[in-house]
Amino acid sequence: MQKSRLDRFLAPWVFVLTGILFNILSAVITHYFIGLNNDQINSIDRDINNRQVLIDSLWQSRIEVERRQEFFILFLSNKPDNSTLIYEHYQNYLGTLVNSYDLGEYDAGLNRSTNDDLELLLDLSIAARKSIIESINSTYFEVLESEEAKIPLVKDNARLFSIAIFLQVTGLILVLARDLRRQ
Repeated sequence: MQKSRLDRFLAPWVFVLTGILFNILSAVITHYFIGLNNDQINSIDRDINNRQVLIDSLWQSRIEVERRQEFFILFLSNKPDNSTLIYEHYQNYLGTLVNSYDLGEYDAGLNRSTNDDLELLLDLSIAARKSIIESINSTYFEVLESEEAKIPLVKDNARLFSIAIFLQVTGLILVLARDLRRQ
């Protein structure tokens, strides 16, 4: 009687059914749980790439501020009489700096046309560069935080993938074991 229960328990269909169940669990883990983690990882990667583009853009803005500062220093040091168009461009540039980099404390100096132009330009340029560098630093730290948030997801995927492979191999072994049981 004991032997018949053991024979029923070790019947070939039990091995096949268990093997199929393990393979189904492996597929669910691979396609659902790992897929969810991959979606989150891809979202984090897109966010990191967007922030990298922002950092590059900000760095380009910093270089542009330096180039324009150099140009206007040369312009203000020579200041030819027929330069009203360039001077208007200079005033627009200073206004852009104040508005773009939230340098409102310099608003009062924009409407003056005195010998302080060079000093105003230098102050605005320095403040704009500091603002840009602070934005770059802030964005870079956000990139680092995103990279750290990605690490546990990658580790979970590796663990889940190992479990899925184990279940799949065990399931295949059990399906093949039914033939061994018959002999």
